[in-house]
Amino acid sequence: MAIPTANWRPVKITFNPNEFAIEIAEEQQITANKIAASQAQSTATQGVADANAAQASANRAQASANTAGSEAQVAGAAAVMDAAAVQMVNKRVSDLGDYKTVAEAGIYFPSDGSTLDDAAKADLATLAAHTRGLEGYLIEVAGYASTTGTKQLNQKLSEARAAAVVQYLREKQNVQMRRIVVPAGYGATHPAATNSDAQGRALNRRVDVKVIVNKGLSEAI
Repeated sequence: MAIPTANWRPVKITFNPNEFAIEIAEEQQITANKIAASQAQSTATQGVADANAAQASANRAQASANTAGSEAQVAGAAAVMDAAAVQMVNKRVSDLGDYKTVAEAGIYFPSDGSTLDDAAKADLATLAAHTRGLEGYLIEVAGYASTTGTKQLNQKLSEARAAAVVQYLREKQNVQMRRIVVPAGYGATHPAATNSDAQGRALNRRVDVKVIVNKGLSEAI
C-alpha cells in the first residue's frame, strides 16, 4: 500500500453552473442541428423522388400526346386523301362532256341474268383492243334492265351487269381500274327500245360500254 508523501495536497474541484449550462446548451444545439439536417435531407430526398415521379408522368403524357398527334396526322392525311379521291372521281364524271367517244359496245344479258356469254366477251375483247396505245382514255360502263321485274330487282340486275363487265375488263383484258369511270346501274331507266314486246325488252337488258378520250387529245387521234 502506497503511503502519501509529505507534499500531497488535496485537489479542489470547483463546479461552475454557468459553464455546465453552456455545455448542455451546446450539446442540445448540436443534436438539434443533426436532427434538422437529417429531416432536411429526408425532405430533399422525398422532393427529388417526387420530382422524378412527376417527370416520368410528364414523359408518359408527352409520349401519349405524340402518339395521339401522329394518329391524328395519319387520320387527317387519310381523310384528305379520301376527299381528294372523291373529288377526282366527281370531276372525272362531271367532265365527261369534254370527252369524245372513240369506241363503244352494247353487251346484252338474258332475263334475270348478269352472266357474260361468249358473244359478250368477244365484244368486250374487241373494245379493249381499241385502247391499246391510246392515251388519256376512260371507259364508261352503264348497266340497265327491262321493266319485267320490280324496281328493286331491276336496280340490282343493272348494277350486277355493270359489275360483270368491269370484272371481265379488269381480269381478262388487263384494263386498269383507274381507266374505268365509276360503273353505275340505272335500273329500267333510259330504255333503248320499247318494253311492250320481248324483242324490245331484250335490247333493254344491256350494259352500254364506251371508250372516251378528252376532246383535246382525240383531235390528234
